[in-house]
Amino acid sequence: MLKNIKNLYFYYKTQIVLRNKDIRISIAYLYRIKVNGKYLLVKNSRRNYFQPVGGAFKTLPGSEKIFESLHVKCDRLIETESGIAKNDLRVFVKGTNVIDFIEWFDSKEDREISPWREFCEELIASNFLPWKEFRYIDYKYKGTIQTPILNLDTNDKGLFIYEIYDLLPSKEQSIILENMQKEGNTENFIWADEYLINRLGHSESDKKFKYEIAPHTKWALHMKYSKK
Repeated sequence: MLKNIKNLYFYYKTQIVLRNKDIRISIAYLYRIKVNGKYLLVKNSRRNYFQPVGGAFKTLPGSEKIFESLHVKCDRLIETESGIAKNDLRVFVKGTNVIDFIEWFDSKEDREISPWREFCEELIASNFLPWKEFRYIDYKYKGTIQTPILNLDTNDKGLFIYEIYDLLPSKEQSIILENMQKEGNTENFIWADEYLINRLGHSESDKKFKYEIAPHTKWALHMKYSKK
């Protein structure tokens, strides 16, 4: 019943209230990597906060057809070390086309479907984890989180979708991760428990932020969106 009401409200917002408004949609995947009660978080390459391993899905050749039919515009403002991010599923879509765009994503047609790439880029290519032992990984899909339409700092309307995966390390991989944890936090990654994630890095004992932790880290932990 509640889900139907939410779907009806989403339909009302996109098809009526915001039908002619550009809505920024970002669709990504995140890994929950848990060792001894703590989660591995990596520093965002563009902002000064920590978050789960993961990143935006990318489009594949053929997606230009649906992009053209739905008048999808790519977000050209996201920069990486290699320049403007290309083919990322960070786009602007008119409200009236949002539902069709999400249905296209759910169809898995002409877009990346594996979460391997960001795992490799953020942990293996960066030499945080050894390639040989982590060239094959197992992971389990846990679910998808979709936010309501939000007011962004850029004054745009925005919608975020995250697919959440749990890493299932082998015995050998678990030992490596445990040793990595024992070596302690660095400027590029930290290990955070549920308490610290729930407070987005704020330590009540120290009365300050030990680390800045992105809100979607908390969403991934609890498998649901929350305002705070």
